[in-house]
Amino acid sequence: MNFDLTIKGNCILSAEDNEVNQIVLEHTLAEQDLPFVIVSNGQEAVEGWEALDPLVILMDISMPVMNGIEAIKAIREKEEGTGKRVPIAALTAHALSGDEERMMEAGADYYLTKPIDPNLIIAKIAEIVGPQSTRAIL
Repeated sequence: MNFDLTIKGNCILSAEDNEVNQIVLEHTLAEQDLPFVIVSNGQEAVEGWEALDPLVILMDISMPVMNGIEAIKAIREKEEGTGKRVPIAALTAHALSGDEERMMEAGADYYLTKPIDPNLIIAKIAEIVGPQSTRAIL
């Protein structure tokens, strides 16, 4: 996959395979002052992380090719010894007892349940990257 490297180090990476959720995320992220990239599976998320060095990753958990937990683990393994750690927010419809713990154990920093709440996504991004990097639309 080819990525626009002009946004390296200054973007949001979102991994989501559902087209409706992609549209919601696209509209939500377009409101921010930060560029963003939306990919469709965990493998593309790992490739995007490597190429773009994003400020934050929004990671769906149930995806084809490589699921979100596998992608989080792969990113965390690649980060070992680098002194860097990208914040990862797990986005999931899995809201059963133990799901949050499972995702945090995999290496997620945040746990957000679906359906996607645009205001919550924006608030979480502002919390992670700082309010100076996002427009206040709440």
